[in-house]
Amino acid sequence: MTDETHLWLVVLTTRDHAGDTAAIASVFSGRGIQLDSFLGFGGNPQAGDESQGRIMLTFRAFGERCRTLCRVLASLEAVAEVRCFAEEETPTELMQQAQRLKRLLAATESS
Repeated sequence: MTDETHLWLVVLTTRDHAGDTAAIASVFSGRGIQLDSFLGFGGNPQAGDESQGRIMLTFRAFGERCRTLCRVLASLEAVAEVRCFAEEETPTELMQQAQRLKRLLAATESS
């Protein structure tokens, strides 16, 4: 077993209800995991998908801890689907989008 943490990307399909984001965040805070990024949005009315949301988050953790977190997330009533990716398994486009959004948000803070 390695003693090195890795960057993980988790993509969630969720309900689009008040309090669901807090329930998801509590899974991490209750286990002492600091989120690197957290981006979410509600349903897309144009696609007829008003009841689902999407959340993309990144964090650093050991592999076993990430697998545990993903199992706990999947057990939440708020979560319909969990997709977990290790940094080397993450689709390049998803990681690039996450990094672009992180830089954009950081730039808006300084302006």
